[in-house]
Amino acid sequence: MSTASSSSRLAVDASDNIFTVTAHRADTYRIHLAEGLATDGLSDRLGSLAAQLAAPEIVIVIDTGAAEHHLGAITAAVVSTGLRFRTVPVPAGEHSKSPDGLSNLIRALHQHGATRRTLLLGVGGGVVCDLVTAAAALYMRGMPYALVPTTVLAQVDAAIGGKGGIDYGAAKNLLGAFHHPAGVYIDPALTSTLPDRHIRAGLAEVIKVALIINPQLFATLERTANPLPDGQALTGIVRDAIAAKLLLLAPDPFEQKDLRRLLNLGHCVGHPYEAATGYRILHGEAVAAGTAIAAAHAYLTGETELEDRDRVLGLLAAYQLPLTIPDEMRDAVWDGIATVRRIRNGPLHLVLPHHPGHCTITDDIDRPAFDKALNDLAARP
Repeated sequence: MSTASSSSRLAVDASDNIFTVTAHRADTYRIHLAEGLATDGLSDRLGSLAAQLAAPEIVIVIDTGAAEHHLGAITAAVVSTGLRFRTVPVPAGEHSKSPDGLSNLIRALHQHGATRRTLLLGVGGGVVCDLVTAAAALYMRGMPYALVPTTVLAQVDAAIGGKGGIDYGAAKNLLGAFHHPAGVYIDPALTSTLPDRHIRAGLAEVIKVALIINPQLFATLERTANPLPDGQALTGIVRDAIAAKLLLLAPDPFEQKDLRRLLNLGHCVGHPYEAATGYRILHGEAVAAGTAIAAAHAYLTGETELEDRDRVLGLLAAYQLPLTIPDEMRDAVWDGIATVRRIRNGPLHLVLPHHPGHCTITDDIDRPAFDKALNDLAARP
């Protein structure tokens, strides 16, 4: 059975014409993980969820890449719920995660006559997860949604945590909202249609959380780099990565207390690098490059040992992930880091990997140290 609920409470204290308002909200939902879930069990879970939400219909939002392989199975599951539905295709690619892409989706919902209780069902990779989350947060000031992530990156990262966002100009995720789903349905078998490059890029996010909190997962990744994990091995890796991310999110799920977040490992440089390429590289590839640069900086500043740096770089290399950024992009990436500082409210809060299971945060990095880290990586055999 699926469980999704929200509880809220508002307390007001009035004194001397000053009203002190305290608002509390708690969201409860389940993340379902099972190999083969999309074809065995998804219908029952969606039907149960829709009944709990009193949803009159389901709108499937699916990217065109995922639709090619998975629309049939998803449609069959939705049809079996007995609810009316419609499908809104979203062009595959980062360009859909934009003001125009968000506007197009909201326009489609409005033209369809979607209500505040219509259940959005996002099916696809990280772009769809981010886009549907943002649209659900905005449409009628909040509507329920569920996610069926179809890529490794979406299953371990984008679908976990209730963060939605779109890119604006050259800034990644500049616009967005926190809006938790009513349910998440993860079937690692859906990733079997992906090119190896996309599998590797998704596993970059797994390497990230393993470096932060789970040395056993890091060791597992070292053992399974060739051939790439699939089947039950991949399911176990996805399960461990989800558990690690949820544990890291638990103390501050809405980022209200502290903008110094270990989960930003690789992203301080990765986001500007991704944007500087015009999103021609995959998100996980950019994160891998950012992680490698952070590892080099940690070594050069005496925060970690050479063998620890090489272990991080060795695992990234084993998955054929980028270990640096092109020399001709240094200036553009450095300029983009300024935007990240604004999002972090001033300092960059660069996350440094020491060894698997242990990372720290330093306030910032200056341009000479940035270049020195890149030069260190370039000199590596």
